[in-house]
Parts: sequence; structure tokens; C-alpha cells
Amino acid sequence: MLINMIGFNVAWFGLIYLGNSFVPIALLMLLAHFKWLSKSKSEITLVFLVTLIGISVDSLFQLTNVFIFPNNNHIPVWLVFIWIGFATTISHSLSFLAAYKPLQLLLGFIMAPLSYKSGEMLGAVEFGQSYLSTHFILGTTWAMLLLLFFSLKARFNNKEVNYA
Repeated sequence: MLINMIGFNVAWFGLIYLGNSFVPIALLMLLAHFKWLSKSKSEITLVFLVTLIGISVDSLFQLTNVFIFPNNNHIPVWLVFIWIGFATTISHSLSFLAAYKPLQLLLGFIMAPLSYKSGEMLGAVEFGQSYLSTHFILGTTWAMLLLLFFSLKARFNNKEVNYA
């Protein structure tokens, strides 16, 4: 769990700070995760679905000017890699949240928007609305997303088949 948490935070910072230049390193980190930490097909499916949902949500936020990515007509590649990295945390470093729905709601509403605010402060994204409005939109969305992501994790764990 600790390796996953450290890896995600390194990838997050590198991708936010260096953008697409950090994508090859993030890709190597993800390949290492799937080689040494991920042992189930259900986790790979979960990572795929969480990433797809996240990309869709952030794309909708861009289309509605909640997010503005300068010089991009779509969400940047580096953000896709942040989503893939985040998706790996559901089964590892954030797995402790699985049994605590109120904590999922609270962390989604408070912490997730702070991550985007950090990205905004580092110049990776601009907000098209006031920070208070953006925080409310992101917090509400992320509270629901965390409930969804951990619900998907529970569903896939019931069907889990490990492979070596």
C-alpha cells in the first residue's frame, strides 16, 4: 500500500509539474505496478473503468468550462495518466476507505477539490468559475465518484479470479 501511495504521489506531481514530458516515466511506473503489485484481472478491469469514468467526467468539466486547459481542445494526455494512477489506488493505498462510506463522501467533498486546486496553483489547469463554485462542483462530483468507485471495487472483488 505504501509503495502505491508514494508512486501515485510522485506520478501526480511529475505529471502536474512537467505535463506530457513526464508521461514516459508515469507509463513505466504503471507497468511496474501491474507487474509487481496487481495480481488480479478484476483490478485491471476496475482500473480501466475508473479511468474511463474519470476521463469522461473531466472531459465534461472541460466542455462546460469548469476546467480550462490552455492550448488543448480535449483533456491533456498527462491527465489521463493521473486517472490511471489514481485508479490503482482504489485497490491499494485507498482500500481502507472501502468500508467507510461517510469517509468516502467526506474525503471526496473536501480532499479531491484540493488536489485540483493544487494543480491550478501549479499552472496545470485554470478554473472557469470561482474557486468556491468549482470546489462545490468538484466536491459533490467526487463524493459520488468515490461511492461509485468503491461500489465497483466491491462488485469486482466478489468475482475476483487471481492469476500468477
